[in-house]
Amino acid sequence: MKTRKKPKPASPALQEKLQQVENLAAEKGIKVHYDRLEAAGLKLKGGFCTVRGEYNIFVDKRKSVVEKIEFIKDYMDHETLSASPETEKEENPAPKA
Repeated sequence: MKTRKKPKPASPALQEKLQQVENLAAEKGIKVHYDRLEAAGLKLKGGFCTVRGEYNIFVDKRKSVVEKIEFIKDYMDHETLSASPETEKEENPAPKA
């Protein structure tokens, strides 16, 4: 029977950096979700989506703290985040009946 090695806990400095990135995402109106991302036996990396006008980033909780930080930062820099949901509504109003 194989024993799994427990990953070393991240340094407090890295944990603080992750918290800062999560706070920055929240300030931009982005919700960060951590979960074990698998579907039909496939390991998923995570991703970005909008649900009812709210931005969401899904991150696999098995990633290292460094990978989580980079993943969130990459998606926050994504060009679709340049406009908030409110701005998009103003720029693209719903068609009038």
